[in-house]
Amino acid sequence: MIAIGGGSPIDAGKVAATLLANPDKNARDVCSLGFAPETAVPIVAVNLTHGTGTEVNRFAVVTIPENEFKPALAFECVYPAYSIDDPALMTKLPERQTVFVSVDAVNHVIEACTTKAASPYSIGLAKEVVRLVAKYLPAAKKNPSDLRARYFLLYASMIAGIAFDNGLLHLTHALEHPLSGVRPELAHGSGLGIIVPGIIREIYPAKGDVLADVLAPIVPGLKGAADEAELAAAGVRAWLTGVGVPENLRAEGFVAGDVGKLVDLAFTTPSLGVLLGLSPVEATRELVTRIYQTAI
Repeated sequence: MIAIGGGSPIDAGKVAATLLANPDKNARDVCSLGFAPETAVPIVAVNLTHGTGTEVNRFAVVTIPENEFKPALAFECVYPAYSIDDPALMTKLPERQTVFVSVDAVNHVIEACTTKAASPYSIGLAKEVVRLVAKYLPAAKKNPSDLRARYFLLYASMIAGIAFDNGLLHLTHALEHPLSGVRPELAHGSGLGIIVPGIIREIYPAKGDVLADVLAPIVPGLKGAADEAELAAAGVRAWLTGVGVPENLRAEGFVAGDVGKLVDLAFTTPSLGVLLGLSPVEATRELVTRIYQTAI
């Protein structure tokens, strides 16, 4: 299976590779988690974006449109056998997507360094990812053909993929998947960027020491004290809007009346319960509702 593209094409290739090795199953068997494949045909990933990290990990994300589910799949058999990460393939990436894929990489590590499964390894990778994106995203926006900027954004994306392959993910991705499940046209990185400040506000008292260190390139001066939660959230929001992320979910077509449905999807979509369970604070319905309301 040769998968060429960004996260969606490569993830689709991963699912197809499992079906080729398991011809008695169909895509819904795999994507609804009714079947956990142990074999797949070899996968070659030719990556065209610097955001998802899917070329170096065991994850795939799919959409089941009839029920607006967007589960996250994790199978050992879908690690690509070979991957090509060439920044020269990314110089025509539009500015909007350049921003959103880079924000995806940053979100991967904000989560990977604060889950219940986080380790010094995922925390160390997280620090480097945020440093590189903060430094090189402005350069790539200014000059899309800047190969040095693209190289380091691509490297940041790759090690972010490794970070969450080890440290896993929690609230931000669990809450974004319902957004783009309901509105498939929503860029994943945009949804993540809009909701992450509210999540930082909620988890900072529990993980302030780690977040102060990791976020230093974009929110300098944090000490890790619990009472900095609002300051940290506001600093991250200011950086995100500064690079081009919309300020709220209304800009992406959501309204306050959507919150109940989004909360239900966060708790009923297959696999998202695992991510919610990895949150450093208890992921109650009240917490999830509060985060969505903040983002609206």
